[in-house]
Amino acid sequence: MKVNEQIMLRWTNKAQQRTKNRIRENGRSGFVVILAHTQPRCLKHRPALLLESVDTGWRGWLPCEEVEVVDENR
Repeated sequence: MKVNEQIMLRWTNKAQQRTKNRIRENGRSGFVVILAHTQPRCLKHRPALLLESVDTGWRGWLPCEEVEVVDENR
């Protein structure tokens, strides 16, 4: 993933309810990657993505292990 790339996400089987809610509430048209693969303190230094919703303008962190990029070309 690259900064400013627009992506569609789905949650993995490891996803917490918070991640599922953020994708469900804010991810209809996808997200824009603000920062990729950093380790924010707010997520206990786990690799994460800082994202902004295309639809709602929500901006926040989602753990990499809890999300996967949907390949819409399949």
